[in-house]
Amino acid sequence: MLGKVLLPWFGGGAAVWTVCLLFFQCALVGGYGYAALARGKPHAVLLAASLLCLPLRPSPADLSGPSLGILFTLARTAGAVYFLLAATSPLLQRWYSGGDPYRLYALSNFASLLALLTYPVLIEPWIPLRRQLDVWSGGYALFAILCAALAWTRRPAPRPLRPPLRFRASWFVFPACGSALLLATTNQMCQEVASLPFLWIAPLVLYLLSFIIVFDHPRWYRRRLYALLAAVAIPIACALYAAGGNLPLKAVLAADAAALFVCLIILHGELARSKPEPGLLGPFYLAIALGGAAGGGIVALLCPRLFRSYAEFPLLLSATAMLALIAWHRSGDLSRLRQMPLPSRASVAGLVMAALVPFTVFDAGSRPVLAASRNFFGVLRVTEARDAPGPRRLLTHGATTHGTQFLDARRRRYPTAYYGRASGIGIAIQSIRNHLRRPLRVGVVGLGAGTLAAYGEPGDVFRFYEIDPAVISLAHRYFTYIADSAARSSIEEGDARIRLREEAPGHFDLLAIDAFSSDSIPAHLLTAECSEIYRRHLAPEGRLLFHISNRSLNLEPVVRGLAEHLRYRPIRFDSAGDEALGTLSATWMELTPGQAHSDHSAAILWTDDFTSLWRVLK
Repeated sequence: MLGKVLLPWFGGGAAVWTVCLLFFQCALVGGYGYAALARGKPHAVLLAASLLCLPLRPSPADLSGPSLGILFTLARTAGAVYFLLAATSPLLQRWYSGGDPYRLYALSNFASLLALLTYPVLIEPWIPLRRQLDVWSGGYALFAILCAALAWTRRPAPRPLRPPLRFRASWFVFPACGSALLLATTNQMCQEVASLPFLWIAPLVLYLLSFIIVFDHPRWYRRRLYALLAAVAIPIACALYAAGGNLPLKAVLAADAAALFVCLIILHGELARSKPEPGLLGPFYLAIALGGAAGGGIVALLCPRLFRSYAEFPLLLSATAMLALIAWHRSGDLSRLRQMPLPSRASVAGLVMAALVPFTVFDAGSRPVLAASRNFFGVLRVTEARDAPGPRRLLTHGATTHGTQFLDARRRRYPTAYYGRASGIGIAIQSIRNHLRRPLRVGVVGLGAGTLAAYGEPGDVFRFYEIDPAVISLAHRYFTYIADSAARSSIEEGDARIRLREEAPGHFDLLAIDAFSSDSIPAHLLTAECSEIYRRHLAPEGRLLFHISNRSLNLEPVVRGLAEHLRYRPIRFDSAGDEALGTLSATWMELTPGQAHSDHSAAILWTDDFTSLWRVLK
């Protein structure tokens, strides 16, 4: 819920959710640590005091970077209430440790799973975000009152025992790897589709489900079975990772999800095998929380600085298999390898293969890499190609080409890729130029390689909006579209929606929306609220252009929904690629003032409160 509130404030990328998870994992550490020390009556007082933080009302924090901004916003909005909420599970299990507390742990995770599954089906589509925050605040108030009453009447719990060091290490390492793999898989999925609750929830559901299964009863985790499954799932996921964006989306998502689930069962299954007696619940849960926060921090903060790709995904798959082998060795199973039956030896061989296969996906590639960059907004590469139709440079984001430019002097001013003269954007620029017969004012949301500047003529004004500073740097350093353009071009760094909302009307004759990273869509740029911002910046006869080429999603109904909302006329343009001109097939939609008859059944209106992928998945 809070993650969705933050999306339009921080660019709508997958990293928004990654940093949100990191915050809640760190707050969980604090809650679990506090639970080990908490006493009933002081805890009741803190719960009562936390009601002063309600209702939740997030507001964006403008700090030096988006990651810090997200962390500070969440801490200011929900830090206190989540801190106390996180302490509840270990406190209750400590108070009721006379029974089987691990069934309570499984039940706690089941409740979280139920809430996750409920959100995209029963809550997100029907309840506005502000109302969601109010309802949640009311639910928390009820929880605080009930829990405070219970805490006030409980007797002090006995001091926990000191666990052996080897147990503490396993309690930390397995959750750390599981948490890191959760975030790495989520990043991998979202970079090719969109950063939306639907794709956030799916990996998290598998994460919680793995805890529920292995902590419900020891019989559910069978080492040999899951080792064999890992020997199949990990190589398949790595092969699809190496193939990039050239395979059907559903197959890639299914393979990633299968590998994630198998690995999580292994990691959390080994964790469950080392669980302590109820008297050590506090240290056990604290170690799990510390491991989860460490794994989240590695993926959210460290990996973007270490890697220039999402290399942590295959590496963590390999790490899972290695940790499983270490666990087998510590338990003495590997020392009995020769005496094992054939299926058991096959499972060990499968784990060895699963540990080694991920390293085969790293190669130099078929094209020279001039530059590579990874930051909060994703992975960028500039490469050179020498094959037909001639020497050229390419800018790719994830697995998707975002711009190309010929290197020879004769053709380097050609608009290429999705922006050729036969494309929807090329036709629209020429049409409005012929109609107005004066210099144009053009706004472009998304810079890419700066290809659209090739359409600039003397007197024109081209204003680009780009959120990723790395894109701006690469466009200036490795491509010459901006420098070669006859138009007066400028680049505004920052989220286009925020910048346009803050600026005076731009009186654009044409405003092109082309801000998609990889094949992922920043959904906050396709909502009814954002379309009103676009309209405010258009000249009286101005046109809106949306680039909707996408391997995974059919965005035409969404743009038609915006057209109906604005009372504009939608026109779809499909163009085929031409290798000789360096162009690719593209689909654009143009919205022009003037109501036209449209098929309402084909229109889907997204809003800031509701953006569903289900109806637009291909």
